[in-house]
Amino acid sequence: MSGKMTNTFLRELGNRLKRLRTTERGNIAVIFAIALVPLMTGLGAAVDYSRANATKEAVQAALDSALLAGAKDGSSTWTSLAASVFTSNLTAREFAVPTPAFTKIDNIVYAGSVTASVPTALLGIIGVKSVGVTAYGQATAAEADNSCILTLDKGQPKSHVSLSLNGAPVVNLSGCSIRSNTSLDCNGHDGNLTKSYGAGSVAGCGKPTSNAPVVPDTFADLAKNISTECGVARPGVTWTPGSLPLGAGIKTVNKTGYIEYHICGDLTLSGSGYLTGSAPATDVVIIVENGNVIVADKASISTARTAIVLTGDNNWPATVQFPNGNGKQAALTLSPPTTVGNPWQAVSLYLDPKLTRDVNNKWGPGAALNADGLVYLGNSNVVTDGNTASANSRCTKFVMNNFVTNGSVRLDFTQQNCAGLGLKQWDGIVVHLVK
Repeated sequence: MSGKMTNTFLRELGNRLKRLRTTERGNIAVIFAIALVPLMTGLGAAVDYSRANATKEAVQAALDSALLAGAKDGSSTWTSLAASVFTSNLTAREFAVPTPAFTKIDNIVYAGSVTASVPTALLGIIGVKSVGVTAYGQATAAEADNSCILTLDKGQPKSHVSLSLNGAPVVNLSGCSIRSNTSLDCNGHDGNLTKSYGAGSVAGCGKPTSNAPVVPDTFADLAKNISTECGVARPGVTWTPGSLPLGAGIKTVNKTGYIEYHICGDLTLSGSGYLTGSAPATDVVIIVENGNVIVADKASISTARTAIVLTGDNNWPATVQFPNGNGKQAALTLSPPTTVGNPWQAVSLYLDPKLTRDVNNKWGPGAALNADGLVYLGNSNVVTDGNTASANSRCTKFVMNNFVTNGSVRLDFTQQNCAGLGLKQWDGIVVHLVK
């Protein structure tokens, strides 16, 4: 109720009481007037406490905005910025609200509290001149995602463990972390982790952060750039470095700024050296339709400026197969497209997110997958006894549904030059309220 309406109400009430006192039934008027006191008190309490609650909500919203701004700023002057944001959000108030008391807890939580007095409109009749309201809040800054290994664990509760480092892996990360959208467990790692994030719990890992924000699957949208040429045909091809396959199993399409090779069925890689014979003069995208990428025994294959994309109609397996068994070994070293504007820039290996059938990977002790850029296997559960690493110590990001290591696996990753490579990552919900 506004001040003008309140004054009008009180004036009209006074006029009616005055008329009642002049009537022949003066005693009844007096009794009625006395009865109005508790009635007015109840009415006043309802009106004034309603105003107080509305004010509390406005003050709390202003404080939350102030804390979010302060946490995002994070500088030594964050309290000044927070106070300014708070004040600007309450400029339309009919009364002054004091500046909140701001503080930082454990150097990561930005907290604030404020108490204001809301003047009453009707309770003043019985001597209650104001109603106090209090607001309190906390905010924290969530780091952007710079993980070298990220497990999405789609559809699982946060308690589910989707990233497990078993055995005695040798973990060397430079400028990056490991991260799970559920929970992670470092059962046997050597402890050389920069940071370990889990949306659920983090067990046995270096520098752990539990209850971290869930990272959205930002790379799934790349699938819109996939085109197909093979139809239902899938004769497959074998590609030896320096010799482009021939026949019905491969189709060439020239795109603006890059070349697409569509492989109809399985792509088998054998021999040693650059797949294209040398570093190509333009970007290359190899699209494997309705088939696997099979790395032959003793093969040592390298790519440059090349993305390998697995797609299809979901009726055939779509995996990366390394040789398994005693004495068998192979290496696949990937380096992605680099041209700005190419939708596959910084992508080395990509599994079409529409593929869900037979997409899990198991890489044996003799497998070595070295990659710069993005390796996206978002629907794949990967178990490895082999080694994975960055190709040229530039920038590597492995994204999969689940990731498990066994034995003495080496994980050597870096994110020293992601900006130069053109790898775009989720930059995070920069700040969020925690209380």
